[in-house]
Amino acid sequence: MAMVRSWCFGGLLAMLVGAPALAEPDWGRAGGAIFVGAAPAAPAPETAEASQLPPSRQPYDAAVSEAAVRHRIDPKLLHALVTVESAYRPQAVSTAGAGGLTQLMPGTATALGVSDRFDVDANLSGGADYLARQLLRFGDLRLALAAYNAGPERVARLGRIPKISETQAYVAHVVECYLALSAGRTVRSVGDCRGSAR
Repeated sequence: MAMVRSWCFGGLLAMLVGAPALAEPDWGRAGGAIFVGAAPAAPAPETAEASQLPPSRQPYDAAVSEAAVRHRIDPKLLHALVTVESAYRPQAVSTAGAGGLTQLMPGTATALGVSDRFDVDANLSGGADYLARQLLRFGDLRLALAAYNAGPERVARLGRIPKISETQAYVAHVVECYLALSAGRTVRSVGDCRGSAR
């Protein structure tokens, strides 16, 4: 038994030391850089496929892009969040009292310096700021989205996505919409995003 353990340990050690490190996927080259503005190691060569993607036809595209770039996140990610949060309805109000395109709660809006949650530019800037803070805090897209939806303290305490069906569905929907947008699709509701991750 000790010989088997020794052999297994030796084999594992050899694999870890002798094998090349697994390469991290380069999401930036795939059109999925979550943070923008940092200098890339090398520019991605333009492919025929990438150059054929049509310009964005998303609602509020200029305002979303401006807010996202200001807070150094991918505009497609902010579009995905807005799609799931409000389906681009600037006057949307949830049963919990969240309001606007990015569905800011009153206290969160105040903390972010947003005086009018229904002002498109102010709401988008506040939502982008809050999402960027969660991305920096958690270093993981899914945890950041869970924190945006269920609250950062709950996610920090658990160290994972809470077992709340609404939050789990929310994270899945935003990721699915982000993938659809990264593939060049136009989406305006969660239903438009379905099937993009399959």
